[in-house]
Amino acid sequence: MTNTHHFFVALMLGLSFAFTTRAEAAHLQFVSTYLQPGTVTPDQNYLPEILSSLTAVHLGPDFFGKVRDTLKERQAIIDLADEFFDYGAPHEGALLPNYQAHWDKIADKYFKGHESKILAFYIADEPTNYNISRESLEKVIKLVKSKFPLIPTYLIWDQNCFDNSPTLDKKCKNVGQRGIPENVDWVGFDWYLGSKPSKDKADFKKNIVATLERLKTLAKKSIVLIPDGTDQFLKQYSVKQRDQYLVKRLQMFYDLALKDPQVIGLDNYAWANHSEKMRGVDTYVIGTRSYPETKSLLSNISRTLNFRSPSNSL
Repeated sequence: MTNTHHFFVALMLGLSFAFTTRAEAAHLQFVSTYLQPGTVTPDQNYLPEILSSLTAVHLGPDFFGKVRDTLKERQAIIDLADEFFDYGAPHEGALLPNYQAHWDKIADKYFKGHESKILAFYIADEPTNYNISRESLEKVIKLVKSKFPLIPTYLIWDQNCFDNSPTLDKKCKNVGQRGIPENVDWVGFDWYLGSKPSKDKADFKKNIVATLERLKTLAKKSIVLIPDGTDQFLKQYSVKQRDQYLVKRLQMFYDLALKDPQVIGLDNYAWANHSEKMRGVDTYVIGTRSYPETKSLLSNISRTLNFRSPSNSL
């Protein structure tokens, strides 16, 4: 599709993207995506799509080791949670007993000498949901920084569960051990819009905008926003309608990012189709790659950030 086509799509949908300049987006450093849950061993067929569309992608250490020489100008966000934390009962959230020796091994095997290909180290996803304490997060971040002090560390919380306020103890659990580690560099939160697009504007203001403001009061950190990237809450609509709703939601996140200089990037969730357990039920969700207008908008945002690639020239 041509840039002219995207201009008219944006115009028809009432979107502002076509009028965004690089200067307006100067504080935004990247547009990235998760391939799918479990990116330690993702479907490799999706990677070329991302390398031609976005600026970065989440990868596990072993997969990064296999593809790092093909990334060219692109970078990887390295998912490390499975390398450090026990996700099995009854010790869920505990540090693995050999985590320090294991880190030494994978750091030398996969990352040393390839620092330029790494955008950030992703320490854990929604840590309070897995009873991962702030103290454990700080230990891991310190360990990672001991080898790679110049590469940012990154954490995302479930909704507003970065907040250690007792008013959230029932919702977020992990009492007394929530909160934002002092030594983390980038922070953000997952809070997706629901099954009623008619309420998107109100919900976005109530949940995403308000939570962003709360996060900013608690930590002077760089912030990453996580746009809706799957149809998990939109199954009742046609495929065409889902694409329209997703592209509008992505635009809302992008508009918010443009307005706030503390926001440095967008980290789309997620690119690929996959199964997720939702309310205890295994549900197949369709990711960004299968929704052409949403995919195109995400790619055009990447182009606006002026990352060098022959396929991304304006």
